[in-house]
Amino acid sequence: MLAVAVTTVVTVLYFGLGSVDEEAEVATTPVITSPDGPSTKNESLPTSTRAPEAATSISQGEAEPTLVAVTTVASTTVIYQTLDTLPPVEGLGAPTLDAASSVSTVGIDRVMFGMTVQDAQIAAGSRFTPVTPIGHCFLVVPEAGQAGLTFWVVAGTIERVDVDTRTITTRSGAGIGDTEDRIREMFADRIHTTPLPDGSGNLLAYVPKDVQDATYRVMFLSNGVQVTRLWAGRLPWAEELGGCPN
Repeated sequence: MLAVAVTTVVTVLYFGLGSVDEEAEVATTPVITSPDGPSTKNESLPTSTRAPEAATSISQGEAEPTLVAVTTVASTTVIYQTLDTLPPVEGLGAPTLDAASSVSTVGIDRVMFGMTVQDAQIAAGSRFTPVTPIGHCFLVVPEAGQAGLTFWVVAGTIERVDVDTRTITTRSGAGIGDTEDRIREMFADRIHTTPLPDGSGNLLAYVPKDVQDATYRVMFLSNGVQVTRLWAGRLPWAEELGGCPN
């Protein structure tokens, strides 16, 4: 069951950024696909090993979200219930996702977008537990390590990570609780802002300059003043505000 207490933010179930030299600029404005959803200093994204592209064709619809209890901003608590299990994975080792982890456009620490579910579990040092029914698109959470992380599995590969804790930020330190002004100051024209359909806030998308990262995004959801949600992923999943499509 999903229980959400909201005072000043819009709850959407559904990010860091280092500095490197980049050659090509990609600037596309995020498209809000569901009505229910989801500066002076310039920084760019880190170069990382990119996983192979995954299938992106989807059918519209929403799966009911469900996960372990985690706290986002002070006024919002998200509670999830685990569903089903994935096949056992051997050789996991120790959990790698912890309070020192950080999000980038291409993943979080060793877990990269485009990895298979099995490879992602090995990279995270933890089994993943499904929290929505297993299908073409479903959500999983690590059983061990840092709480407040939800991965989207689409056609068998990891395509997005949602962050519901202030502990995890981007590599540049941007995260939940930051103001919109700070996000724009940190990343300047790399931030593309789209108002939410219900007028409750904005979606701030970090759009990479590097043409090789054109399909990746880091997203900041705000209540118009302060960031209340953070996620990263590949298009089109990074722009979904209405949940993981069936």
